[in-house]
Amino acid sequence: MAAHQFHGSMLQEAYTSGMNDRTNHYRRILNMYMRFHEAIVAKYKAEVEVYRIAGKLELFEELFNNSVMNHVKDKLKKELALAHARLSDVKVPNID
Repeated sequence: MAAHQFHGSMLQEAYTSGMNDRTNHYRRILNMYMRFHEAIVAKYKAEVEVYRIAGKLELFEELFNNSVMNHVKDKLKKELALAHARLSDVKVPNID
């Protein structure tokens, strides 16, 4: 009877080990997709900022074509350049 108990104990350990390995495997996959999702969200926010500033600049150029507002236009151009820089800094991982 002792051999049977030993055999059952080995099976239980193998089962537990397999379950732990599988759980860790799926946790790693979930982690990878969570990082991917966070990167996509960050890229989306950066793109929204770029388009928002570009839209303001376009509207500004259409509405105000005088030299009095050039400092606002220059400020928007600088903001747009910074937004483009932030957008280029966002890296989205490639999921295979």
